[in-house]
Amino acid sequence: MTNYLIRRFIQMSLVVVAASMAIYFLLWLAPGGPLDELRQAGRGGVRQNAGFNDEQIRRISEYLGLHRGPFWGYVAWLTGEDWFKAIGREELQTSTCRSAENTCSKGVVRGDFGTSWNIARGSPVGDVLLSRLRNTMILMLSATVLSLVIAIPIGIISAVKQYSRLDYFVTTFSFFGTAMPVFWFGLMMIILFGGNQSPLYKVFGFPYLPTGNVTLVRAPLPGSLLALLDATPGSALDIAVHAILPTMVLSLLYMAGWSRFMRSSMLEVLRQDFVRTARAKGLRERIVIVKHAMRNALIPLITIVVFQIPGVFGGATITETVFNWPGMGFLYVYALGASDYPVAMAFLFISAVLVVIASLLGDVLYTIVDPRIRFS
Repeated sequence: MTNYLIRRFIQMSLVVVAASMAIYFLLWLAPGGPLDELRQAGRGGVRQNAGFNDEQIRRISEYLGLHRGPFWGYVAWLTGEDWFKAIGREELQTSTCRSAENTCSKGVVRGDFGTSWNIARGSPVGDVLLSRLRNTMILMLSATVLSLVIAIPIGIISAVKQYSRLDYFVTTFSFFGTAMPVFWFGLMMIILFGGNQSPLYKVFGFPYLPTGNVTLVRAPLPGSLLALLDATPGSALDIAVHAILPTMVLSLLYMAGWSRFMRSSMLEVLRQDFVRTARAKGLRERIVIVKHAMRNALIPLITIVVFQIPGVFGGATITETVFNWPGMGFLYVYALGASDYPVAMAFLFISAVLVVIASLLGDVLYTIVDPRIRFS
């Protein structure tokens, strides 16, 4: 096992380096950028719209580190710029680093993703990500756990009772959930359950749910579930109630696919010889299903679930947008639109690292679920 882990860590390191190069150079080659509007405002001399001349653009370029070019820019982003002075290449440092060494970037390998250019200008990228990470983890973890708790039993029961009415219902639900656009389903949930125009509130008097603006601190409106529970703005209860609708949307979508996947895997396992042998020995059906069949049927599902780990960090962009949920996915799209490359690159790099870790975690979980699997 030790040799296997060493090999995997070497492979993971190479994959992460390759991913970091792809992330940096693809963003560098992408059209646009933080200076694009200044360059397009006019040609030479003073810009008519922005009022920036060539010298000012050069200073801004040195301030952002764009003067280094793609290669040295990648080296500085990955390893930091504080060591450029030691090799006599101070011109590769940003203007702020040359004036104050404590402002020099330490590089991604030392946990420094630089500073934000536009979204939170001058603030460390790590702080920008952490400000959104809590909201994303609340949403994604709750949706993932709820989906697993429901999807696995439903998939097993549907497989055991194949071609029953329950099986047909689960199959129909799975196809519907898989084919349903996320934005449409989110809007339907808002219409049915959110706001004081909700038919459940206007007709039946059920308290309505908030449709977004979790960061907006204000007193709960009359008739809402927040008012019924007397939730203090910004409290854990307030955040939990705001998370109900987006969690329901994500959970139903996850459950649709995962329950179908679990059903298919369970049906395949139930046809295996070891299941027939267990039944021939006179074991109770519950033991056969839970102890023997389910553990083997979980192996394919593990692959899907472990790769949900990057999703817990990355968030769900469409759902966050529909419900105005300030999470990581919403932040990433905003960073791209604002040409805030440090934030976008940090998001993509951390996501790539989590994908690699999820792959290793999946291999480890395989050996726990099925003792027949061994590292080689």
